[in-house]
Formats: sequence, C-alpha cells, structure tokens
Amino acid sequence: MPLVTESIAPSEEDFAALVEVLAAEPRRRGELTDLLREEHPFYNQRGASTTARMRGWVLVGLARAGITDADVPFVLGELDTGIEPRVVAAAARALRSYPRRDAAFAPFVLRAIETIRAHDEPLCLDEYGAYAVAADATTAVGELLETLRWLGAAARGVVPAIEALRARPEGLDRARRRQLDSTLRAIRGDAGAGPTPACCNLAEAVGLAVRPADAREDAAPLAGIRFEDHDGMPVTFTDGFLGHPTIVVFFYTRCDNPLKCSLTVTKLARVQALLEARGLADRIHTAAITYDPGYDRPERLRRYGADRGLRLGACHRLLRATDGFEALRRHLRLGVNFVASLVNRHRIEAYALDARGRVAAVFERVQWDEAALVARAEDLLHESTDPPATAGRPPSRVSRGTTTVPSALAPVASLAAVFFPKCPVCWAAYASALGIAGVQLPYSPWLKPVLVALVLVNVVSMGLRTRRTRAVAAFAFGAAGALALLGSVSGLAGTPVALGGVGLTLAGSLASVRGWRVRRGAGRQVAGRRGRARNPCNLLNQPRPQSSAS
Repeated sequence: MPLVTESIAPSEEDFAALVEVLAAEPRRRGELTDLLREEHPFYNQRGASTTARMRGWVLVGLARAGITDADVPFVLGELDTGIEPRVVAAAARALRSYPRRDAAFAPFVLRAIETIRAHDEPLCLDEYGAYAVAADATTAVGELLETLRWLGAAARGVVPAIEALRARPEGLDRARRRQLDSTLRAIRGDAGAGPTPACCNLAEAVGLAVRPADAREDAAPLAGIRFEDHDGMPVTFTDGFLGHPTIVVFFYTRCDNPLKCSLTVTKLARVQALLEARGLADRIHTAAITYDPGYDRPERLRRYGADRGLRLGACHRLLRATDGFEALRRHLRLGVNFVASLVNRHRIEAYALDARGRVAAVFERVQWDEAALVARAEDLLHESTDPPATAGRPPSRVSRGTTTVPSALAPVASLAAVFFPKCPVCWAAYASALGIAGVQLPYSPWLKPVLVALVLVNVVSMGLRTRRTRAVAAFAFGAAGALALLGSVSGLAGTPVALGGVGLTLAGSLASVRGWRVRRGAGRQVAGRRGRARNPCNLLNQPRPQSSAS
C-alpha cells in the first residue's frame, strides 16, 4: 500500500533528461544521489522493470559525474544483491569513477560476477532505454571484469577466486574468458603498492550506521500500530517491542530476488541461533515484518519462516501489519516502493531497537553480518540494565532501590545473595547446623532436639527434590553434613567433625540454589533446565523445522 505523495512523477523521457541535467551540475549532485533511494516518490506505481531501468540510468549519470563517498553504499548494494544485468553493469561502471581504489571493493565485484554470469546479456548504457547493437554493446560481466582491471593491485586478494572461475568449464563464454585472462594479467602486472587509503571508513559506509543515543527518535508514533503474527495472534507495537531490545528485519514472501528476502530470513535464523548460544533468546527478541501484509497471511508467513529455519515463539515472530503500516514505513524510513500493493523495489534493511522501541542502529543495502547485529543488540541490553553514569563519570556505587552498595563490595554482596536462605526450611537448616555445632543459644536443653529434627526435615526435603530435579550433588552434600552433625550430637565425633558438617550443609544449600545436577554416567555437572523449559520465549521449546536452501 503505497505512500500518498503530492509529488508528480515525471515520464520516463523527462526523468532521463533530469538525470543528465543533475549529472552535469556539480552543485546538484546530492539530488542525483537522492534518486537512488528506493522509496523515492518517482518510483511510486512504476513496474519493477521500469524502476530498474530508471535506477540504472541514475547510476550511468553518476558514472559520468564521478561518485562520492555518499554514493558508495548505493553502488555496492547493487553489486552485492542486484540481479538485473542493466543495473549491475551501470553500478560496475559507476564504481570505476570513484577517485580511489579500495581492496574492499573487489569481493563485491566478484560476487556480482558469480550472480549475473548465468543470465548476462548485451546492453547499451549510452542512451536511456536503448537496445544493444554491435558497435556499442557491452555486458554486465564485461563491465565487472573491466572494474577488476581498474582495481589492479587492489584486486590481488581475489585472484585465486578469479582463477577458480576461469577453470570452471561453465564459468564464462569464450569472449568473456579472453577478457578475464586479460584482467588477470593486468592485476598481476600492476606495479602499484596497493590501494590508496580512502578518506572514509568503508565498513561504516556500507555496513552499520549507528544513530547516537541522544538522537534516537521517540517511538510514540508507532504506539497505534497493530500486527498479526504467524499464528494469527494480535500484537500491538507496545506489547511486542517495548521492554526489551528487538532485532527487526523486513521481507515479503513474493520477492523474486534470492539475495534479498529469502536470504534475510535465513540470516535471521542464524541470529536466533547466536542469541540462543549466548543465553539471550528470551531477553533479545526478533521480528520479521512483511512489506506485503495483504498477501502474507499468517499461514503463509509461518511456512515461509519454517522453510528457512526460523524458530518461532512468543518472543520471535513473523508479523504483518493489520493497521498502521504507513506510520511504520514513514517512521523507519523504509526503503521500499510499490505498484498497487505489490513491491516494485526494496533494499535490504535490519534494525536494532532499544527497550523503548527506538531505532538505535540500522544495517542496510549490503548483506549484514549476523554477529555484528547481535553484538549491537547485546549492547542495547546492557544499556537498559546498567545504571547510568552521573556527571560524566563512571558510576562508583551500585544503587538498588533505597540501598546503595559500594562497587568494591559488589562481589561480596553477590556471594552473600547466593548463600542467603531462600525459604523457612533453609532458615531452620542453617540455625540447626550452627546450633549443633556449638553456638550458644538460649534454652539449648530443649532446643537441640528441635534443631536435629529440622536437619532431618531438610535432608528429606532435599531427597524429594532430587527425585524431581536429579540434583544429586546437593543431596549428597546435605546428607553428609547431616550425618556429621548427628554424630557430633551423639558424642561419636568432636567439634572438627561438627564444623565439617556445617560446611557440607552449606555446600548442599549452595548446590541446591545453583541447581547443579550430575548426569548418570557423564561425571559432570550441568545447569538445570526445568525453569528454562517453562519459559515461553525459549526457542528450545519450539520444534526445529528443516531449513531449505535459498
């Protein structure tokens, strides 16, 4: 459902003329770059092929004018995920107009060759919409190989991959193979010392764009958005995205570019696996939201996600907006456009939202790194749980409620919290152990039998828990401590044995608190899982579907 805009889209002829004007006027270079935004109103209600033709012409204009740092993400994005030969060829030509050769460009060019070579075709890039003739024909692979030649020494890192492509009989046709051989000779013979250092950080230009914490936009405009998840359950933005960091990606099931939506959802499954491995699956949520809510009904969403390895639950959802998609599109500035209700162009985009639903980081255009996205979300998790610093200094005290504890005593406080009795039975066991060990308590003549009874009650209760939790270590320590204490009471053992009984009782309590258990025959202790199994956000509760190749 497209945005309503007051802009009047020009005809294709007028658009082509506008691009030539902008390319010839240096002061208007920003307007030319702006035409590469997928959400630009000029692409609204255009067919996908028309949109590709128009964007390709913009890249040709940039090639004539010379691209700048601001254009690099757009150019590399087309090389990374483009499947239209005309657009990829124009992007390759545009990259050669960059004033510096960077070794980071070479893998993008090589991936583009692998993607486009199976459906390469003759092209004419000298005139808008023109068909190729013998005199001016080029191809996408030809433009890409020419770009590798231009990179020269900066492309030496991909020479083995180029040679492997050359050795495959189905790799390239005869004409392109001759060009590849010439390209290899040019790369090997380039006497340059390597790429000239760039003035910008290429990784930041094409990867992560972090918005400063004080510049995050209020998420209040999104409060009224309503979703439906993969199970058909209603979800509001407030319920689904507040109170925890969330990793959000966008896709739609009718996407015909396997390097965009299908790969995005597959990569989100890898993100879920990383979260699970780090124990964060119930603290950092994930959401994949469709651009196509009218078509992508819950059952279609669920099947699409399952085929790509997603594990779904209350904290990890596939969503379609039932109300408020335009507000979401405007607020996040989604890179997408439509013809009727069908997507005609979109970019790759992933977002990290903080616990207040605000955008804290954006990964866009090129394929994002799963580990980097998880790391950014983990930073947001710590940000939401760590106490803020005051007066620009790191906090020296840890505040909890009305009690302030010096940071140096924090480890001691943590240890005390582990040993602190958690229930009346624990209090009784501690008191009985200390009493039998010789602590002078009032009315000890009649209190000692009571304390002995409570020690026995504690051992019996630990035994019953062991049947359910298999916490064998806790029961073993507690039972041994009880025997030592009872031996002291009966006079069979002295004070050292009684003190040992106190230690074993405390060890049993610690083991019980930590939930240790020894697996039969394994000889090792692992953390208890019963509490985690009941967690509705735990991905292990969900059956793991079989992944399909993208």
